[in-house]
Amino acid sequence: MFRNLSTIGLPLSGRPSELIELALSFGFDAMDIDILDFQQQSDAFGVPHARRLMVSARLKGGTFHLPVQLDADEATYKEQLAALPKRLELAAAADCKRAVASIAPASDEHSFKDFFELHRSRLHDIGDLLAQHDLMLGLTIRPEAEARQDKSQQFIHTFEGLLGLVMVAHERIGAVADAWAFHVTGEPLDLIAKVPQGKLVEVRVSDAPRDVPSAELTHAHRLMPGDTGVISIAAVLTAAKAAGFEGPVTPWADRATLVGRGREKIVKLAGDRLEAAWKEAGLPIVPRWFTPVQRDQFGRPIGEDAAFIGAE
Repeated sequence: MFRNLSTIGLPLSGRPSELIELALSFGFDAMDIDILDFQQQSDAFGVPHARRLMVSARLKGGTFHLPVQLDADEATYKEQLAALPKRLELAAAADCKRAVASIAPASDEHSFKDFFELHRSRLHDIGDLLAQHDLMLGLTIRPEAEARQDKSQQFIHTFEGLLGLVMVAHERIGAVADAWAFHVTGEPLDLIAKVPQGKLVEVRVSDAPRDVPSAELTHAHRLMPGDTGVISIAAVLTAAKAAGFEGPVTPWADRATLVGRGREKIVKLAGDRLEAAWKEAGLPIVPRWFTPVQRDQFGRPIGEDAAFIGAE
């Protein structure tokens, strides 16, 4: 397993070089890629230019969000699918082998059976494209009751339900094990072991408030891992390790819970808490080759660091 930073999971903004510097400074081994931005950069300047910061920093590609809405109307889906081959080719060129996509937890247009078949069919199309580049897609769920509110038809919103879809989907389709979702649904972490070998794509870790029953949790309650200790990061890592998982572990929190914390503090806290959970779970921590960026008295990067930080 390796520690992965997502600027969506922990909503962060800034220049790519600044975010990469933070990831390196605080113990992360990988970062997610914005595949649409990567495409714009590669179209304008070429793939090597688009990759240069990640390559220079020796960071792995964590995951990228699949630019296809699985529950979209047919015209939108076909348009997004037509653009997908080029984007998957670029993801492979960036050495980012894992995509993620979210499953809608309810619908007003489809019965459960019809919605299931729609997803299965579309995931088969997408899986064939993923296979051409040796990529995997991990599916995530939205477990909060608020996401299903006022919808006429319920759909997949538990990990066990997600496994039912993964079991019949294309071989390139897997699951994301989300600690928050397990807490909200009350499902046991033992379910992680039921994911078919090689189909666990990502692990996400968060925390939850002590004073809110799981059935009443909304996404706005989703805390930075380690904020309260209600959700044990180490327990999730241990379950993933037992399942043979070797992929990205990504901190995740709602923007509302991070108000008042600066960008550097957020990344440092996430890095420190992942390191502590790594040790508690008995996972090896490989020392980083990276040393902090050297700066002059005015805070400007100097020497080789100046070339890296300014390479945008």
